[in-house]
Amino acid sequence: MSQKYFITGASGGLGIELVKAVLSAGHTVVAAVRRPEALADLAAQSGGRLIAEKLDVTQIGEIAAVAARHQDTDVLINNAGLGTSRRVVDMEDAEWHKVLDVTLTATFRVMRAALKVMQPRGQGVIINNASVLGWRAQVEQAHYAAAKAGVMALTRCAAMEAAEFGIRINA
Repeated sequence: MSQKYFITGASGGLGIELVKAVLSAGHTVVAAVRRPEALADLAAQSGGRLIAEKLDVTQIGEIAAVAARHQDTDVLINNAGLGTSRRVVDMEDAEWHKVLDVTLTATFRVMRAALKVMQPRGQGVIINNASVLGWRAQVEQAHYAAAKAGVMALTRCAAMEAAEFGIRINA
């Protein structure tokens, strides 16, 4: 049975590999990226099963608009994230907030949008990309580790809430 996947952070790294794997399994993919043109070649080869959507996951209005266009999403993979290397003592507030906004807050916002359309249907799957750094410390990664620990806690709480609606959420 073909399903519709919605994948954030889909233009590079793990995200693009997820897109390719889901497409090769015969599913449709909405690839939410800041630059849809980066996926033009792959979209052209997909037979219409790859939909590249422009989305800045830090913009609430953009999330709502894209989610409204894809209310038939079966699986959300929250993959967008941002990491830099900086010691705590040298980190500026803006850098701290940017990493948490992209990596944790956006995960919450995109998941919330998906839940709003999945709950009435009584089904769906949400996967939030976590990291081992959410459990263990690493030099120059305090902001990323804090964000990923938050993603794991958010996922556990949301999973308990969504279970009664037939929705599975994992990290």
